[in-house]
Amino acid sequence: MTDTFNFSCTYSIPETIANNIRSAQFGDGYKQISMSGINPTSESWDLNNNSFIEEAKRLRDFLISHVATSFWWVNPWGERKLYRVKSDSIKTSFLNNQYITTSFTFEQAFVP
Repeated sequence: MTDTFNFSCTYSIPETIANNIRSAQFGDGYKQISMSGINPTSESWDLNNNSFIEEAKRLRDFLISHVATSFWWVNPWGERKLYRVKSDSIKTSFLNNQYITTSFTFEQAFVP
């Protein structure tokens, strides 16, 4: 069974949409563009979590375990989709010995 991300995050979350396209430019200035693949559009989200150390540890464990494994998350648009954690995106900042800010990026995942 696929896990679900249930941690709280800040609401000033930037979304990035990437489109996988192919294009060919011709000498007369005409440019032909088409979508590439069965999932040509994907999204990613930069997220932040502020929490005390115990919750931050649980969040960190979840993030590390879902770099290569997908999970369900309901994005701010209310859409429940599959995501993975971008491998080099997990960053923590200790504000004091008990309070931690964690930032990370979710990338949309697709099932075959």
